[in-house]
Amino acid sequence: MLVSVVRCSKTDDFDSINKALESALHLIGGIESLVSRGDTVLMKPNILSAYHYKTGAVTNPHVIRALSRSAKQVGASTLLIGEGSAVGSETDEAFVASGISTVADEENVELVDLKKAKTIRMGIPNGKIFHRIEIPEVVMQADVIINVPVMKTHDAFPATLGLKNMKGVIQEKDKKRFHKWGLAQSIVDLNKLVLPQLTVIDGTIAMEGMGPCHGTPVNFETMVSSFDTLAADAVAASIMGIDPMEIEYIKLGAEQGLGCADLSQIEVVGLSIEEVRRPFQRIEMDFAAYKKQGIEIHEAGACSGCRHVIQALLIDYLKNNVNLLRDRTLIFGQTVKIPETIRRKLLNFGLCTRRYRDRGEYIPGCPPHPLDALAYLQKRKP
Repeated sequence: MLVSVVRCSKTDDFDSINKALESALHLIGGIESLVSRGDTVLMKPNILSAYHYKTGAVTNPHVIRALSRSAKQVGASTLLIGEGSAVGSETDEAFVASGISTVADEENVELVDLKKAKTIRMGIPNGKIFHRIEIPEVVMQADVIINVPVMKTHDAFPATLGLKNMKGVIQEKDKKRFHKWGLAQSIVDLNKLVLPQLTVIDGTIAMEGMGPCHGTPVNFETMVSSFDTLAADAVAASIMGIDPMEIEYIKLGAEQGLGCADLSQIEVVGLSIEEVRRPFQRIEMDFAAYKKQGIEIHEAGACSGCRHVIQALLIDYLKNNVNLLRDRTLIFGQTVKIPETIRRKLLNFGLCTRRYRDRGEYIPGCPPHPLDALAYLQKRKP
């Protein structure tokens, strides 16, 4: 399986990005091997909320412009940009703030708010978490889906990449359910239905730290492209200094046949992983330091999902209101046990602690969504 890794000289210059994209696509066989004359092509960027692309939170509009022109050159008759922004955000506002609306107007590309688009109920016979789900009709009718995620760290996984980006095609009610059902496996089940034909991971301006939207932008000048989304994700993760198998949706996707995540079986063309590798800053937290602030946390056998959400809560969502946790003993993880001595209310966090839900408060989810956890704490504040 081929995965191309290329660099552009400037992240805010269309000509530089267009040249890099042309090289990236040529190295894996060319867009003409995928798009035929008369095709409808849907581009799925990552426009989660109203951020400018230079924050690293959203897809660089220059990349979308370059892809639009490449698809037109090989005969695509209809070009669409489809996205459903994060829960609580307005997609139209996000399109404008990111610069995507300007590209759509100038390139004669139709913008589609996937939250408002007509949906159809689709079956997934080999789904493990769910077997049917509502998907926008425009997504299912597209001849080609081009996935354009941003290279970012994430508050529920070590990184959010290609497979994770397709979560933007589902409805808000299902985005919340994914966290309750099991986020990683739900993402894999979804991709069994809407797996893109081409993934271009936008690392022109990436994000590290408190991703997917509150982190630090990284002027990385890199793109990773493949016809195999899982292979692109594995290479991008490695470039970020992350073991691909540490990202649960990549591990599960490989086990369930979505593509190749074995780096020894992937042919990386263009630049090598070693030439561009840069360890991305990840969320780090010292529970002992929080104990000094009166916040008692116990963890054992936790997956990256719950760890990252807890970290996101403490470092970002609760940074100005840690009092919401000071009266509680928080436990999470697959093998965690209730401490012998508890002087505070017991707060069981995540699906793995449901066996203790009758012993105290319980926030369900696998992992719980950070905003759901914050809302729970605010509602039950002392």
